[in-house]
Amino acid sequence: MKHLEFQYDIQLNLDRPVEDHQFVLRCIPPSFPGQNVLSAQLQLDPPVPWNLQEDGFGNLIQSGALIEPHCRFHYSISGEAEIDILKREKEEANPVYRFASGYTAVSKEMAAFLAELCLPRDEALRAELLLQAVHEKIQYTPGTTGVHTTASQAFAEGRGVCQDYAHIYLALARESGLTARYCNGIHDGGPASHAWCEVHLGGMWVGIDPTAGKRTDDSYLRFNVGRDFADCPLEKGVFRGITNQTQTINVFCGQKTEGLKNDQ
Repeated sequence: MKHLEFQYDIQLNLDRPVEDHQFVLRCIPPSFPGQNVLSAQLQLDPPVPWNLQEDGFGNLIQSGALIEPHCRFHYSISGEAEIDILKREKEEANPVYRFASGYTAVSKEMAAFLAELCLPRDEALRAELLLQAVHEKIQYTPGTTGVHTTASQAFAEGRGVCQDYAHIYLALARESGLTARYCNGIHDGGPASHAWCEVHLGGMWVGIDPTAGKRTDDSYLRFNVGRDFADCPLEKGVFRGITNQTQTINVFCGQKTEGLKNDQ
């Protein structure tokens, strides 16, 4: 088990004022068996009221609006969580995770790659073989893809970032008969938000990180799940106005160090 402290901080700067800014955030991690969120504080600047809801995938949604003209929007979530994947429990999988989604359609090139792997019938072995195959096939190259890049596009390029690794893995996993979903969050020591996958094996969700080429462990703090990125972006919004925008992101996630007791 790991006791993690975390902070996810984003500031949006605009070169011209905008108004009627409607936003939806998914930056508060939920508690579930294996992940116990001890505290989570969301701060918004400018400070505005916000609502907390749950979507159809079980993610926590924070929504609100900045009506008055503004040139920046800053939000920050901080807290503590205990992660122990040995406490995960069996649960039914939503059937939507068996089928291709907008980002995870399989191209002919991907289908040919999958056929060459000669995957085993055992689902756990199949998931593991796919993990290593995707990890070795794609080169981690920041700046070559974007949030709208699909699995087939990244596969054709042979490079991408964690979101692309996850989409490619999901596409191939579902095509091979596995039930798999997209995850995002942060992890111990990671400098930014991260994307990975979960595969439903033996009635339980098992974390798979194709970027790192390994299964996830107690260092991963999950924020959201979905069919792909489109179901669970950490932030989304619309506003009225014409402006250029820049974004500053700061992420911290690390194991909490308990203070030493002085027995003297």
